[in-house]
Amino acid sequence: MMVSFQTKMNILRPFLILPELIEQPTWGGDYITTLKNWKHKIANPMAKIGQSHELSGKSKLTPTITSSDDGRFGPALFQEKDTIALADLVDTQPEQILGKKVTAKYSGMPLLIKLNQAMGNSFQLHLKPGQQHPRWKPKPESWYFLEAGYVSCGINTQIDIHKYKETCQAIARFMDVLSTEVTSGAKHVEYARSEARQFITAKDPWQFVKLHRVKKYDLIDLSIGGIHHSWEEKRNEYPRGNIIYEVQLDVADEYCTIRSFDQGKLKDDGSLREIHIEDYFHFLDTNPQNNDISMLMRKKNGTSLVQTPHYSLDIIENFQDTTDLTNDSFTHLYVRSGSVDIQASDILLNVTRGHSCFIPADVQKYTIHAKTIDAAVLKTYIS
Repeated sequence: MMVSFQTKMNILRPFLILPELIEQPTWGGDYITTLKNWKHKIANPMAKIGQSHELSGKSKLTPTITSSDDGRFGPALFQEKDTIALADLVDTQPEQILGKKVTAKYSGMPLLIKLNQAMGNSFQLHLKPGQQHPRWKPKPESWYFLEAGYVSCGINTQIDIHKYKETCQAIARFMDVLSTEVTSGAKHVEYARSEARQFITAKDPWQFVKLHRVKKYDLIDLSIGGIHHSWEEKRNEYPRGNIIYEVQLDVADEYCTIRSFDQGKLKDDGSLREIHIEDYFHFLDTNPQNNDISMLMRKKNGTSLVQTPHYSLDIIENFQDTTDLTNDSFTHLYVRSGSVDIQASDILLNVTRGHSCFIPADVQKYTIHAKTIDAAVLKTYIS
């Protein structure tokens, strides 16, 4: 823990967050680094960034008071001594940082908030909250689309579910054979990928799921669990893939993501990601109502975009000045567009488009001032 930082700084104040950028060579791109004006601030400007972790238990905070492009705020700060781990603050003052109603339910920061630039994700689902399994844990999540996208969400409820399962099993067997041939050196990985595409195209697993074009600023709430979902590819219409602001409980994929089909992906060494066909079909919710995307879409109600037992997401827009309370929960603010000033505890923080800040629960009251006419802020907290 950086004790010198804490002794010098008031920790009950808003902080800029230094997000963790995640490379994804098979998808990703430059949307996130361009959005943050960081494309030339990362070690490899050509890197394909698939995710930016805007808030997690591993988040790092900085006393820097502006995210504008002044040369001081950027990935280089990850190595500087004047950053502090959010986890260290939570360890020493959990109630002051997270809030009493949060610490009553969770031992640390419970949420993961991500920016995603993604396509070709696996067919998957998560357990419903309350369901029990020796390995799998629920992971409530919600998607807010920053750009129009293309997804599969829900299954076609008129299909033969046994044929869907048999199709997934046949693809898994074929991929296992290709994997063995590549890892043994009997077949080149690119040739195997070509064979996989041909086989999967013939089997057409997409016939069993519902495909949707999603509009900019649509919100899909998958927190009920049990619902099939995937970020799909349609490169001619959506060359950047799906650009999503995602709020979820922070649960590692190996304990929550149940896959039936991984889009035929072979790693360069021929290995495959784990597939869980039996569990996927065991926990798949086939209720027609729950597989209707209109039942999973959330419309803005006042400032509220979505409320779940696990997190709430609001939108603050068309404002000049607004004062808000933390209400005994930490607050995460992400600037969707424009630029804002955030005033709290004698600190004035300037946050620009694509950047986030963290407000500890004990700050209690803060004010947001819109510096540009297009300013819009996404606010995440626990009710």
